Amino acid sequence: MEKQIHSFWTLPDADPVKALVPIRRLVWGAFAGALLAGALLVYSALHVMWTTDALSMQEERARAAEIAEILAGLPASDIAGSVAALGEVAGLRNLTLADAAATDPKQQSIPILKGTSGGHFLNWTADRPGQALFNSFAPSRVPVMLALIGGVLACLVVMQGRVRRIESQRILAQRHALRDHLTGLPNRLALEGELARLADERQRFSMLAFDLDRFKPINDLFGHHAGDLALIEVARRLADQLQQGEFLARIGGDEFVAIVRRGGQRSMLAQLARDCIATVSRPLHVVGHNVSVGISIGLVEDGLNHPASALLKQADRALYEAKRLDGAAFCFAGAGKASLAREQISGIPPEPLLAIG
Repeated sequence: MEKQIHSFWTLPDADPVKALVPIRRLVWGAFAGALLAGALLVYSALHVMWTTDALSMQEERARAAEIAEILAGLPASDIAGSVAALGEVAGLRNLTLADAAATDPKQQSIPILKGTSGGHFLNWTADRPGQALFNSFAPSRVPVMLALIGGVLACLVVMQGRVRRIESQRILAQRHALRDHLTGLPNRLALEGELARLADERQRFSMLAFDLDRFKPINDLFGHHAGDLALIEVARRLADQLQQGEFLARIGGDEFVAIVRRGGQRSMLAQLARDCIATVSRPLHVVGHNVSVGISIGLVEDGLNHPASALLKQADRALYEAKRLDGAAFCFAGAGKASLAREQISGIPPEPLLAIG
């Protein structure tokens, strides 16, 4: 039965109001924020290290330039002995006078441009306080901070999974609330929602109200289980008469309602009613080979011209008139001239079709 239902109408697989979407977006936003915070933390630590080292080396070069000015005014005999002393005073580690600039990345150099030492270079080992600070604290602090961020991310992943499960449960509950538990068809609540949707979208449609004839004897003679099997079989047969996108609901007992889009043409709707009467009137083999029921149908040609609250009443009035014809008949609601009223079923002669207001 589920296959036939899905062939002409499918309940939503997602929450139509998207109630949990804001929560999911917040979770994903927090997840992205945690990743960004971790990346920013690492970058900030490296940036502080680089900036501190750059400022320190800039200050060292300024002190080295002052030493170069002093060396330019000293006699050549005093330069060699003065370099180490000046370096100690200026805080430049391992300051030396060399013929070429230092190639070691841990050292800095500046050229001496004048005096007896012109053309030589002052080389020294650069202090890197930022790197030293990073090396002291990073091994202990960074793993802890990354672990905390990882914990937050793990919590967000778990939360996202919980949100998805809650959303799935809500959707499942919504689907159950909109389905008839016996036949699997949409129920009266789903019918009201479909009518509201069609009214909002201004889509033209026609309505057929069905009521089974001679159904009570099945329950009385064969039991309610047989009656349930009969209802399921009738629902399947009616569903087979509908086209893709059309709608069939069981609204209670042995009553069904169909919403179809056949252009609102009476001839097409009449043919659909004949087909429904013929297919339902065949023997119900699920109950017994000689057991059958009939069906009466009330039709509303243009459902969009009636308020949703009055539409079912119009269809019920037409159905009532069809029932007065002893069943296996269909009637149209609305003003109009009477025409053929009853379909020939199993040798029953036709009777006049009513058009009621």
